[in-house]
Amino acid sequence: MFEKVLFPTDFSERADIMLDCVAGMPGVREVILLHVIKETLHPMGADVVDTFARQAAGPVLEQAKHYLRSLNPEINVTLTTAVASDIAEGILATAEKTGAGLIVITARAKGVKAGVLLGSVPSTLLCRNNRTNILFMRHRIVENLSGITYQKFCPSLFHRILCPTDFSAFSDHATALAGSVKGIGEVIILHVAPGGTGSGDAEMVQAAQAKVSEACRGLAAQGIRCRAIVTAGNPAEEIVRAAEEQDVSVICISSFGKGCLHDFVLGSTVQDVATNSTRPVLVVRSKQ
Repeated sequence: MFEKVLFPTDFSERADIMLDCVAGMPGVREVILLHVIKETLHPMGADVVDTFARQAAGPVLEQAKHYLRSLNPEINVTLTTAVASDIAEGILATAEKTGAGLIVITARAKGVKAGVLLGSVPSTLLCRNNRTNILFMRHRIVENLSGITYQKFCPSLFHRILCPTDFSAFSDHATALAGSVKGIGEVIILHVAPGGTGSGDAEMVQAAQAKVSEACRGLAAQGIRCRAIVTAGNPAEEIVRAAEEQDVSVICISSFGKGCLHDFVLGSTVQDVATNSTRPVLVVRSKQ
């Protein structure tokens, strides 16, 4: 699914723990370990400071490389540093330059939405328009990344995938990407219909059920086990609730549906899911 993964690291304990999960992700052949150095003005001169920072980062990156290779000798590990005035921009520029198919990053404890107000790296990556898919690992998962938790969210990350859909081409792209995973266990396609219990709403739910069932039949024809679920209510709340009730290993959601996600707009479905879900959230960037 994603053979080349970009993993930005700030050398924190959380980032070090996350290396275990990156090494255990299925299908990964190359990991690019990136450390972004924040560009700064200094009396000594920016070039001098940047050089010192790169030299300091080198041995730590090498240590991380050896650790990754010890966990999975089949992985090719590339080390790189970047200097940027904006950390997120440095990550995105590196992803574009290297052709990485996936960025793996840990969302902060206060959630992505809180990060938008604070200008955190995860929220900026989520909101800023770019072409790279992003996997957000929640802090609660990373901090308990051992035993059953590791088995569930790392080697078995795509064991049970929840794919929310609004029947747009963007959602279809995310579902197709999920269905392309080798060794996938199950796909659950979820549509959240607006409204309540009126007759018109009931007809809408019935029509949605037919569409979701049709999508499931398409995956079943490929030998993929699939279930269709239709609920009504707030999309983000229903997605998060379904993820818990169905015990999914990851939520695979498109960053663009019928309502385009604009920079720093709170209340979007994608942001709310990334904020409130306790499960990993894979944000799929549309090619359209």
